[in-house]
Amino acid sequence: MRLFYSVLIVLFILLPLQATDFGAVDRVIEQAIADSLFPGAQIAIGTEDSVFYSRSYGHFTYEPHSPEVSAQTKYDLASVTKAFATNLVIMQLYEQGRIRLEDPVAKYISTWQEGDKAKVTIRDLLIHESGLPAYYTPPAGITRAALLDSLRSLKLVYPTNTKTVYSCVNFITLMLISEQILNKPMQNYYQENIARPLGLTQTFFTPPDDRLGECAPTRADRQGVVHDPLACALNGLSGNAGLFSNAEDLSVLARMLLHEGSWNGTQIFKPETVQLFRRRQSEKSTRALGFDTRSEQGASSGDFFSMETYGHLGFTGTSIWIDPVKKVFVVFLSNRVYPDEQVSVSQFRPLLHNTVMEVLGMADRKKAVLSKEHSD
Repeated sequence: MRLFYSVLIVLFILLPLQATDFGAVDRVIEQAIADSLFPGAQIAIGTEDSVFYSRSYGHFTYEPHSPEVSAQTKYDLASVTKAFATNLVIMQLYEQGRIRLEDPVAKYISTWQEGDKAKVTIRDLLIHESGLPAYYTPPAGITRAALLDSLRSLKLVYPTNTKTVYSCVNFITLMLISEQILNKPMQNYYQENIARPLGLTQTFFTPPDDRLGECAPTRADRQGVVHDPLACALNGLSGNAGLFSNAEDLSVLARMLLHEGSWNGTQIFKPETVQLFRRRQSEKSTRALGFDTRSEQGASSGDFFSMETYGHLGFTGTSIWIDPVKKVFVVFLSNRVYPDEQVSVSQFRPLLHNTVMEVLGMADRKKAVLSKEHSD
């Protein structure tokens, strides 16, 4: 009898959402396409127990007769890779006791054993306070091995923990640490221990040749090959970018995290691991461990997600935001960089997320809802 009433409660909550008219969301995205912010897109909106809206829009490119975006279209996730690939591997290694947040990077990378770099920890990399530069532009024609050697040898450009500098190099370093522990490419571990157990059949580093035509281009000469120059020079096998996926697969990741690490009876993480990594770590920034969190003003997730919201943006026009208080997620994917990176979606992002929350009836007009932890 208790189970019967539990099912009724779930249905009472979800059925109105399933019947919600998402026309306002469609209009925001369709207007953005008409304004040439991006040629096409995918969205998925849901809770831990249901995806109650998923749709594809537009075309691969602006050219006449360009293929229509479908549910099978895959997008270059750019820096969403950091949070939902590299970071998930680090979370598993942490949970297995094979890595500690306070471990010095020098424990795993010998070139870090001298000078100021000797004090930098795994945590510092995850929250972007390591001291490493924001980016490293690879020389033309450099081999992957030589590029990795150069990245291992980079000097700090500011004193560790004195400020936050968002850095792609941080997450390539985390990849190198994971590979030192795993003795295999991080991307192989990700497929074997995260993507495959979750049934993510549309999620790849370096998509196979027979899937390249399903990828939305990011440039006229780049389809199914990572857009980011540094990740591209690493042959798409990088910790900062390189993952391709669609809204359907990413919805599974979001729902697994809303389920505190479990999905369809498979435990990917313990609840305490998810809770730790999604928690803001520093007064200097909005950074959690590997994830970003919602900022109080000017948030790309808009005005109505709670302050516990976490996720990440991607330069190519992608994002995932997960709200563990309101129990809702939004996956949005586009190729806004096509054909020349000139278009900004900084105003579109909050408009889209505000519209979603208004449609869901979760725009309480008090703006961000503070949890007890943050309001104390």
